[in-house]
Amino acid sequence: MSCKGLGKVVQIAIVVRNIDEALENWSKLLGIEKPKVIVTEEWEKTKMMFRGEPSRGRAKLAFINMENIVIELIEPIDGPSTWRDFLEKHGQGIHHIAFVVENADECAKYLEGFGGFKEQEGFFRNGKYIYVNTVNGLGAIIELLQYFSK
Repeated sequence: MSCKGLGKVVQIAIVVRNIDEALENWSKLLGIEKPKVIVTEEWEKTKMMFRGEPSRGRAKLAFINMENIVIELIEPIDGPSTWRDFLEKHGQGIHHIAFVVENADECAKYLEGFGGFKEQEGFFRNGKYIYVNTVNGLGAIIELLQYFSK
């Protein structure tokens, strides 16, 4: 078994305490206009699962589009989530690296062979995501992004 799409990192995500402050600093550092902040949708749309249980965990997100990669800033705001857990245990920092894959569920199973387990998963407009915790095997949380045809 393999996973199509693991050849190119598309995103690095950083969990922050205050997204407005973090955006101010990143924008100043990079000399860019501040990107807009969005809030993840309610459970009824995301069907978010955290460690196998439904969760109303939500977050504020901002995406900084670089030449070669996207930097995502994440501020947890409601309920249990991998983002809140990370912030409480480690403070601010790099949470995951992301890949766009053809089949997120198949890739999550593939990553089990590297000590991975599904930490969180859910849906977003035109797609789904799965965070696979491979910290013990690979030293990182991997996000698998799958986009659906429109």
